[in-house]
Amino acid sequence: MRARTRSRNGFAGAAGVAGSLLGAAGLALCLAGCDPPGKGAGASAGATKAPGTVLRLAQLAEPTTLDPAQVQDGPTIELHMHVFDGLVRWTPENKLAPALAEKWEVGNGGKTYTFHLRPDVKFHNGRTVTAGDFVYSLTRSLSPKTASPVALVYLNDIVGAAEYRDGKAESVKGIEAPDERTLKLTIDQPKAYFLSKLTYPTAYAVCKEAVEATGGAVTAESMIGAGPFRLTEYRRADRLILDANKEYYEGAPKLERIERRILLDGGTRHDKFTAGELDITDVTMASYRADAQNPELKPLLKQFERPAVFYLALNQKAYPPFKDKRVRQAFAHSIDKAEIINTVHEGLPRRAEGIVPYGVPGHNAGFKGLPFDPEKGKKLLAEAGFPNGSGLPPLKLSFRASVEDIRSTALVVQGQLKSHLGVQVELDETEWATFLKKRNTGEMPFYFLRWAADYLDPQNFLSTMLHSKAPENTLGYANPEFDRLCDAADVMQNEQQRFASYGKAEAIAVDDAVWVPIFFQKDVELWNPRLRGVESMLMGHLPHKRTYFESSP
Repeated sequence: MRARTRSRNGFAGAAGVAGSLLGAAGLALCLAGCDPPGKGAGASAGATKAPGTVLRLAQLAEPTTLDPAQVQDGPTIELHMHVFDGLVRWTPENKLAPALAEKWEVGNGGKTYTFHLRPDVKFHNGRTVTAGDFVYSLTRSLSPKTASPVALVYLNDIVGAAEYRDGKAESVKGIEAPDERTLKLTIDQPKAYFLSKLTYPTAYAVCKEAVEATGGAVTAESMIGAGPFRLTEYRRADRLILDANKEYYEGAPKLERIERRILLDGGTRHDKFTAGELDITDVTMASYRADAQNPELKPLLKQFERPAVFYLALNQKAYPPFKDKRVRQAFAHSIDKAEIINTVHEGLPRRAEGIVPYGVPGHNAGFKGLPFDPEKGKKLLAEAGFPNGSGLPPLKLSFRASVEDIRSTALVVQGQLKSHLGVQVELDETEWATFLKKRNTGEMPFYFLRWAADYLDPQNFLSTMLHSKAPENTLGYANPEFDRLCDAADVMQNEQQRFASYGKAEAIAVDDAVWVPIFFQKDVELWNPRLRGVESMLMGHLPHKRTYFESSP
């Protein structure tokens, strides 16, 4: 789940839902600031743990940042949600529940949220978490010095957030702490989804003295939260070690440790699972067919539908021909989604007609988008002045590196555009952190990516991603009627009316072909048969607070 298990951009990986990384490869850090009083700095990092108390997972990419104010990719978010915690959390029933706030009230016509913090919560360094820590953390996320690429996506509803981010105010007016256990947040208008946005890492509590001791940046030394696990070792390009927080407010996790090996290659992850070196791994489609026919591996396969859409993005800012709706529609009509789903993805995921995924309230199962019609696509491209692709500037299709299923999808798209439109597209496989940076700056003209739910509301897919004023919209897309419908739906309190307005906006965006939705995500994973207690929700696996191993299968 840009998950909290959210997964946001890219693959979250089997364990799910630009900042300061270690500079030296292979450097292991023993984190003195994370140890409880009276315990040696490196006592947990090198200790041998009892068999069956260590969960071994794969980190699908090098963490892009250790700072929850900066994070925007699923694999890294999944790390953060084990170390940090916020005011509210998700349950296995896909509901919001208290986390560090034990309760809250909503007043002022739905515009003021008053949170009452638990009295027994401590950071990993032993200090009690107070309302002032949330004032600091939320304000820090919005600070122009932090320069978060996502803070205004999740905290923009708070009164004064934009003014503070723009350097026009010295504080955020809508964030207050009347006392040590009370936090008040005031938003500009009543919004049904606001509380859900506080599950994103930009609202996690960070430890002020630790962050300031490392110059205001969150590094491996200052990655100190109040979550169920604490970072005790980080070896770049190798592994991360998370040890159980014995003082966690819900009680110590059943596991002693989580070992996260940084493994970029899907085949390597699969081999390590079959060798008994990983307890959960994702399964690429290249491996799935053989695994499903293997009598030993087939019983270990698990499938999960996720509220995420994989799409092709057509960037009008970076590629002038895409400013013409006919060109964008020509591309959309020339993509055979069924071929991609059946030949690359073993027919497992659902075809995406629209943008809002299956499982998200407001999803329209009967909606039909632009059909596969290559003849119409050729006609539209010719009408736009580019018959058989003649005259089009060179075009690259960018996609995330080291993910076999994504690479295979890009190859099929390349072939379809060549055979159906006569358009030659060069493939551009880009390292993940670099890909995200280029996407944020709107540099890539044409790319394949995923957007996964941060919270279960169509607002997270439409207003968040494609409104002309949305920070996430780096494609130059602007349709006044789309904006009007989203603006109206964002503040509606009647659910049926909200979803109807979002549905109309979705139809406009699909017809405008700013995105070409391809399929909705389905995860396939292999699990250790002894694994028990893993908590999951629609958006992904929740933190492994109750995970354990049975003594025998």
